[in-house]
Amino acid sequence: MGLIQKARRATGNTIGCAGMILWFIAGAVCVIWALYVLFAVFGVWTIFVGLLLLPVTYLASIFIVWFSTGVFPVILLIPYVVSFVGLVLAAIGEKVSGEEAL
Repeated sequence: MGLIQKARRATGNTIGCAGMILWFIAGAVCVIWALYVLFAVFGVWTIFVGLLLLPVTYLASIFIVWFSTGVFPVILLIPYVVSFVGLVLAAIGEKVSGEEAL
């Protein structure tokens, strides 16, 4: 394995790791915000339903906050978009490193 292949793998892994960290933190902010709004509007049982349907809660967090409060959450767009940028970075990191994902 040459030096260029090692550098390529290290660069790809670094980009992928940064992307996954971005996705996790921003996604957690979106989910926690949506769960808080659900709790404030509908009660404690919606936290359990939101956690049970976690992928749906994550994807629909903008709409959950918007329809529950009646105000479009412009500030929630920042972590929502950053989470998808993190997913794109993770995919780019995988392509750069040249390794298959597990």
